[in-house]
Amino acid sequence: MRGIFLLGLFSAAACMPLTSALASSPDAWQALHSKTADACLRKSALKKPKIVEGPVLFSGAVLYRIKGTWSQPHMKGKTGKVYCLHPYPDGAAEIVDAP
Repeated sequence: MRGIFLLGLFSAAACMPLTSALASSPDAWQALHSKTADACLRKSALKKPKIVEGPVLFSGAVLYRIKGTWSQPHMKGKTGKVYCLHPYPDGAAEIVDAP
């Protein structure tokens, strides 16, 4: 009985249409990293922002850690760090303060 079940399962799987896996080229990954990094640097609101960690890839998002100086006058040029999570391929970057 178990053999018949497995035979049916394999037969059903064999009848399913095959889809090819699409792999991204190194150039496509570089373009994604450049696009998301630029968006995160702009959104950080830091002066002279610089990526210090990343990209860290998640399924559907890229994470960066950014360092720079706070642009607000009351911060008096102190160093600041933020995290930026950018959904890809499209989406808006989100910024949170980093410890």
